[in-house]
Amino acid sequence: MLAAETGSTTVIVVRHAEKVDDSRDPALSEAGLERAQALAAALEHAGVDAAYASQYRRTRLTVAPTAESAGLAVQIEPIEGDIPAWAQDFAAALAQHHAGETVLVAGHSNTVPPLVAALCGCEVDPLAEDDYDRLFVIQRVGEVNPALITARYGAE
Repeated sequence: MLAAETGSTTVIVVRHAEKVDDSRDPALSEAGLERAQALAAALEHAGVDAAYASQYRRTRLTVAPTAESAGLAVQIEPIEGDIPAWAQDFAAALAQHHAGETVLVAGHSNTVPPLVAALCGCEVDPLAEDDYDRLFVIQRVGEVNPALITARYGAE
């Protein structure tokens, strides 16, 4: 059940899709572009109300198809400074500014686990460098005992 049905806040967190190279700000590879489309297809009926990405192209390009299909602009949430502190602050902002909504967030292998942990109040395992298919759904964000669902998604 998503936020629109329950009145609670749901945050969906993914790592950016596959990148074309290891440069500082790469675009997505062909596989990454396909994964971004697969994400949009997977979330087609999720009722996404907002989409966030970091300041890097790979995260923006990952959420762009979902945002476009929902008629949304991708909002940029810069990742700066201490990652755990950033994750706590961003999780609190999401709960406050998106109460009752469904929000999509794309991050990085080093930012997704701390953000998910901050949103659910639980422990989250680190992501490996080749983990591009994880989808974390945190329901009842900002409430007592939020629920965490971990799934996989991908291009067919």
